[in-house]
Amino acid sequence: MARYSEAVEPGTVWTWNAIGKAAGAWNLGPDANESQRGFLLNHVITDELPAADRAPTAHGPARISNSDPITGQAAWYDVRVRVYPAEADADHTLPQFAPMQSLPGSVGSVSTFKRIVQTYFAGRGEFAARLRGAAKASKETE
Repeated sequence: MARYSEAVEPGTVWTWNAIGKAAGAWNLGPDANESQRGFLLNHVITDELPAADRAPTAHGPARISNSDPITGQAAWYDVRVRVYPAEADADHTLPQFAPMQSLPGSVGSVSTFKRIVQTYFAGRGEFAARLRGAAKASKETE
């Protein structure tokens, strides 16, 4: 989904983390919608840039981080991409990458019980109601 906004510079696409996640990241399964139907642009930006004003090092040309100097976030401000609608019947977006491996100490997918406990402590809004519905559906299928 894309929306037009006057809150950004003309020709700028503003994105947020909810659009897509890599398969395996955030405990997502390899076929999670976020990894199959969303999109990531991480592969189009380089981590480092050549440092024209610095002398070469023993490891080669001097390089600097391609990130915001204050926040450390990846510097997307100079990246140009072309975004166009996916095919209507496409079952996934492109490009697709191999699922990420689990990090040491991670515990696989989050159980329904753990989500209910998190909901109890986090609040009682719409999210909590959806989790109660998921827990009920989970019990019915057991």
